[in-house]
Amino acid sequence: MSKPPTGPSERREHSRASAREPGIPARSERGRSADWRDPWPVVGVRRGDPEPSPGVAALRADGYRAVFDVDPVDADRDEYQDHLNNTAAVRMFNELRIAYVADRLAPDWPRYVRRNGLGVVVRELHVQYDSEGWMHERYAGATRYVQRRGKAAIVEQRLVEAATTRSFATASVVQLLVEFDGGVVEWPAFFWEMVAVVEEQPIPTVTGAPRAQWRPPE
Repeated sequence: MSKPPTGPSERREHSRASAREPGIPARSERGRSADWRDPWPVVGVRRGDPEPSPGVAALRADGYRAVFDVDPVDADRDEYQDHLNNTAAVRMFNELRIAYVADRLAPDWPRYVRRNGLGVVVRELHVQYDSEGWMHERYAGATRYVQRRGKAAIVEQRLVEAATTRSFATASVVQLLVEFDGGVVEWPAFFWEMVAVVEEQPIPTVTGAPRAQWRPPE
């Protein structure tokens, strides 16, 4: 006869095991044998160092270290006009975050996430559209980590037209590291150490900061 769970953590594991469907492994078993899979080609983002351009130079002068060339894809085209649709910048920013991990943090970080049954999720995404974008244009896109706020990682992103430096869109992102069964966990110290190498500086920790109110620019 099995011994009933006694402590809180033991009861939690027992409850999870009881609710788990047959054939579904425990969280600790998920991804244990998973390895890093190279995600390139990242859709619309060119691999490697970007071509020299005024846009790339402007982003680097603004402090961005992870900069890529970005090309619109057919899915970005507005159905009725040649300009980019409203979801183009959101898609590009998502691909740029993937490129950041693939180019700067792989294989150690994605392997750690998968083998520990974790996932990186976007809790909030605020996008400001600064100008009209066109299918024939090439963009320079950049991503950087700027703050550690509680259990959240704060990310900033920019897209500028490569030839003119015209700002297409900017984004502010709140990322969380979560377990597959729902809980938010702390980012491990080695993640921040790797990011500090990419950003060429430690990422500051902000404590007790009020949640920024999002509203359209005045």
